[in-house]
Amino acid sequence: MQPDPRTNLNNELAQLLNNRIVEPDYKREITITFRVSSAEKTRLEQRCSGVVQSDYIRARLFDYPLPHPKLVIPEVNRQAIYELKKIGNNLNQQTRAINEAVKIGSQPLSSNVKEYLQTIKELAVLLEQTHASLSQPISDEE
Repeated sequence: MQPDPRTNLNNELAQLLNNRIVEPDYKREITITFRVSSAEKTRLEQRCSGVVQSDYIRARLFDYPLPHPKLVIPEVNRQAIYELKKIGNNLNQQTRAINEAVKIGSQPLSSNVKEYLQTIKELAVLLEQTHASLSQPISDEE
């Protein structure tokens, strides 16, 4: 008995659908838009929970791993982080200038200079710790 060509085609199609993993194409040049109801939009936003909507839809549609939610940092923390980075840059510039002056001999490496450099290092560590604590995601429990 000869197999039905439609059965073979159906089996191939079913197998393709079961193995529908699409390799990510990193040159995303095509835009697709579609309409949803307000209820669907609300549901999509709830399901995304911090993940970019296009990434969420792509992950669900093409069986990619779901990306990690984006970090939500309060505005006050963002401003503090900005200021901390400026302070950190200033400390790095001071350290570089002192080390360069010592290197070329225009500044002796006295105990005061060593103490100042140590203080700058300690401040840099404190800045990093503060930056890390301000960058923590907001928990839903608070």
